[in-house]
Amino acid sequence: MNPIRLFLLPGNLVSDVLHVDDVDSRSMLRTLVNMLVWNLVAVLAVLPFV
Repeated sequence: MNPIRLFLLPGNLVSDVLHVDDVDSRSMLRTLVNMLVWNLVAVLAVLPFV
């Protein structure tokens, strides 16, 4: 799996589970989920150093 697919994986999984087929809706949902997931990962990664 290449890095781009890994980066987009959380949003793609949620879109698949919710059966979102419309391209625009899928991209909006994928963007929202990916931002939430990767921001949480970044905060949790930095938190021990604060």
